[in-house]
Amino acid sequence: MAIVTSRLKDGSVPSEETLARIKDAAKYEVTFDEDCPELTDQELSEFKPVNPELRANHIGSKPKKSRITITIDADVLQAYRESGKGYQARMNDALRNSAIAEGWLPKTV
Repeated sequence: MAIVTSRLKDGSVPSEETLARIKDAAKYEVTFDEDCPELTDQELSEFKPVNPELRANHIGSKPKKSRITITIDADVLQAYRESGKGYQARMNDALRNSAIAEGWLPKTV
């Protein structure tokens, strides 16, 4: 089987085709060797994000969401809405990254 990679934009959802390729790839057995050794639970627990500042809210540690009313400039809201599905998550990520840059939030959550 050839190696196939896919890159998703932050906040986007994988296509049905991509999900089908992932499910198909999961059927193949992994072959471990000196170039690709099997990792222990201890080694896996030591993994860290390559660049945690790009997305401080990593999988497994989602903060609780709060519903609020906020006033945003119409052109800003329109730009985010026109960017497609997931625009609210992208707005949240922009606010989170800004708060991290200002020092209001720690770099990782």
